[in-house]
Amino acid sequence: MGKNESDPDAIYRYLGFGIGPGKIKEFWESEEEKKKYLKDVEARGGRPAILDRESSMKNANLMTSVDRIFSLIGGVILIIAFFFPIYSIDPDGKAISGSGISYLLNLPFIVSYAFADGIIMILAFIIFTLILLACPAAGVLNILGLFNKNKGDEYLATVKKYNRFTYFPIILYVLLIVVLIFGAPHPFGSLGIRALGDQLGFAAIFTLTSYGFWLYIVGLLFGFAQSRGI
Repeated sequence: MGKNESDPDAIYRYLGFGIGPGKIKEFWESEEEKKKYLKDVEARGGRPAILDRESSMKNANLMTSVDRIFSLIGGVILIIAFFFPIYSIDPDGKAISGSGISYLLNLPFIVSYAFADGIIMILAFIIFTLILLACPAAGVLNILGLFNKNKGDEYLATVKKYNRFTYFPIILYVLLIVVLIFGAPHPFGSLGIRALGDQLGFAAIFTLTSYGFWLYIVGLLFGFAQSRGI
């Protein structure tokens, strides 16, 4: 009994720790880690916190090959959609559509038309133009994030950093819908273009856009889903 009392490591051998060589390893990697953990527990009202270590589930590499493939597809869609028909009109009953490139080439005419009306038309024009440019940019950044050269936690952190830009065009889409819900009359009427109508409203999303506009939404959904999963 006296021997056990003078041997502070006896309890570890009694519990089975003596099977392996040496003393039990200190749990905390540093005093700073211990203090940070206790601070996190206190902030959570006494509930246990997750240790921020490379080996913890918090920092596990949760991005699988399937995740990367879906994210890559979303990025590619956001880029190539710019070259597909974005808008569509039907003067004299004849359908005419144009890509993002065509839209930018006709920008002087579109600007003069939009600024001939009030604030609703101007806001709709600015937001639509920003969507047109932000979506391909989000696609490029998404792909750059996927192919970054970092490893482990740094890789995931870089992917998240580049993927955050996906939220910007999503917010723009929401703003466009809000602006169109208010609506405004066209400054020169329908100009013989049935899709224009006499009023710029929510229906314009369906009557004045083509499938490139909707491909943007598909690509953003891929990117948003990916950002929620990492």
